[in-house]
Amino acid sequence: MKSYLMYFSILAVILIIISLIGGFVIVLASFLVLFEKCLFGRIAIIQGIEFTTISTILVVLAYGPAIGVLFCICISMILPAIINNMIGEKWVANKDFSVFSIGFGNVVDILCVFIIHFLRGFDIFWIMVVMLLFKHISGNIIGKFKETNFIVDYLGLIISVLFNLGAVFFFHSFWLSLL
Repeated sequence: MKSYLMYFSILAVILIIISLIGGFVIVLASFLVLFEKCLFGRIAIIQGIEFTTISTILVVLAYGPAIGVLFCICISMILPAIINNMIGEKWVANKDFSVFSIGFGNVVDILCVFIIHFLRGFDIFWIMVVMLLFKHISGNIIGKFKETNFIVDYLGLIISVLFNLGAVFFFHSFWLSLL
């Protein structure tokens, strides 16, 4: 069997198991996270696509903070690391891509679960605004501590915020129909 068919078969089996356990929201959220971390991370069409944040919002609003934390640990952190390690360095066009991508962003995602739970009475658009602000501010603060010559990419930040808020705004009724 060709190796890429084996990878997609494993992914399909994982998504089927998740659907039996959780339902459609968690399957869609898992697919979006794996799509972002295993495909978009390799090719970097648009920097700052936050399918993980949208997925985390959906999971926390639908299932609560405990499932949200498990989702961030298992689906957002461990599963993409396993899949990316199995695929290896194939099809990588992004110079910043790392096969093993567990780091500070995963801690921020887990913190976002509690913020989302706190903001659960608000509209999904405003929750996304707060999440983007929190993620970009924390990412820039950590960037300042990690690198001595860290420069904030304001253009990338604006494109990221506009793209992600546009995705939430234009698909607003779809996201709400899932909850």
